[in-house]
Parts: sequence; structure tokens; C-alpha cells
Amino acid sequence: MVVGVVNVTPDSFSDGGRFLAPDAARARVDRVLQEGADVVEIGGESTRPAGATYGQGYAPVDAATQIARTAPAIEHAVRAGARVAIDTTLPEVARAAVDRGATIVNDVSTLADPALARVCAQSGAWLVLMHARPGAATPWSDLFHELVAEWEAARNRAVAEGVPSDRIVMDPGLGFGKGADDNLRLLAGLPRLHPLGHALFVGPSRKAFIGVCEERDGLEKSPPDERIGGSVAACLAAARAGAAVLRVHDVRALRQALAVEGAIAAASAPAAEVHVGEGA
Repeated sequence: MVVGVVNVTPDSFSDGGRFLAPDAARARVDRVLQEGADVVEIGGESTRPAGATYGQGYAPVDAATQIARTAPAIEHAVRAGARVAIDTTLPEVARAAVDRGATIVNDVSTLADPALARVCAQSGAWLVLMHARPGAATPWSDLFHELVAEWEAARNRAVAEGVPSDRIVMDPGLGFGKGADDNLRLLAGLPRLHPLGHALFVGPSRKAFIGVCEERDGLEKSPPDERIGGSVAACLAAARAGAAVLRVHDVRALRQALAVEGAIAAASAPAAEVHVGEGA
């Protein structure tokens, strides 16, 4: 599944301010649907990371502001028949979104507030649990072991609040407390997460590690909105490694790449063996 991002924020790292006005947000919803998104994800709070590029990172946004920002886009997407996800860590925002027709809650806090899971349990919404550690890139003793342990603890909290385990999706959280090499290791090692038993949701789109890869290859680092090639490459790698859901800003480019890769795979499938002369 392809999730198309609609950031209704003034300060998102890749498109801050472009879709903050309600008409612009509705137009963005229409575009990602026309480009082939299976899900429209709408968020009213930036989660841009702290660091040299973005300074102190994002500023928390209160529930009332998030609801005011996201409601017009959610209502428009639901009227269009779209499947809608809300990107928030606040239970009040999640409740407002599901009341308007959203069916997925994307939590980027590793369930800092268990009440968010309670909203999903009461409404039947799916819960995407993303692994995150606060702040910039974190030193890891054992990346996969620590990530899985922390994520499973969040999953268990969600189940304790009543969310069925089979409605919880796992996101390893590329860029959230992870450096470029950590992100690359996670993408390469996604099969190690399959034993968790949850669908994998991966969001490499336009992230900073793509620029690091460029620099290591002797290229100039691209700004976020010019990282389409790297985003698609990372998404294809994730899909080959078994990711079930890909979250992207550039839906058409990914859909095109998936179509071509699928066509190549179909063309390379062995044809039925032909024995010349049989049946003559």
C-alpha cells in the first residue's frame, strides 16, 4: 500500500507552509489520490528532526490547533471515498479525526500516551506504532535488539488498552533517533523485523540520510524536495524486503517505479518449457 502525505503545517521539513491553507490542503488530498495513493495521511504537527539543518526541530502543537488544521482535509478526503490516516500523538486529535471518518492513527511517539491506543480500541481504527527516541541520532549498543524491545513494550501497552494485536502496524522510525548508517542498516535488515508478526510500515521519503548517501558518492546534497530518486530507491528496497506499506510525499514517482519493477519481474518469470518436435 502507498500512503500519500498531506502536511497541514507551517514548518514540516520538506513542504512546510505549502498546504496549510484549507483550499491548498484539499487540493493536495486530490493530487495524492489522483497519483494513486491507497491512503491519505493528514498531519497538523511537524515532526522534523533537530539538527544542523532544522535547528531545534519541531515545536509541539496543541490539540485544538491540530484539529483546526486537519479537519478540512480529513472531511474532504472522506467525502472523496479515501482511506484516511491521522498523524498525531495526541488522543484528542485522534478522536476528532476518527469521528470525521479516519480509520488509521499514526503515532510517532512509541505510544507516549496510552490514551491514544484507547481511541483506536474504542473506534476500531488501526494503529501504526512508530519507534522513536527523542532528540538527534542516538548511540545504540545493539540497534535491532533495543529497537525491538522498545517497540514491543509500546505494542504491549496498546494491547493492554484494548487494541487487537492484528490491527497494529510496525514502523521502525527511520530518522527518529537514528543516524544515516542506522537508517541504512534498518532498511537492509527489515526481514529481521518480520518475526514480530506485524505488517511493516516504512517512511524513507525525502529524509536526510538520502543527502548523506549523495555526499558519500561525491555529489552535492539535495534539498528535501529534490530527493525523489533516493526516496524511490529506498522504497523499492523496503518493498523487496517485505514492507507492506510505504509512506511517501511523491506518490506518482513511486507508483511508476513499482509498476516498472513489477513488469520486469513478470517478464523475467520462466516461461513454460517448449520441446521442439513433440507432437509432430
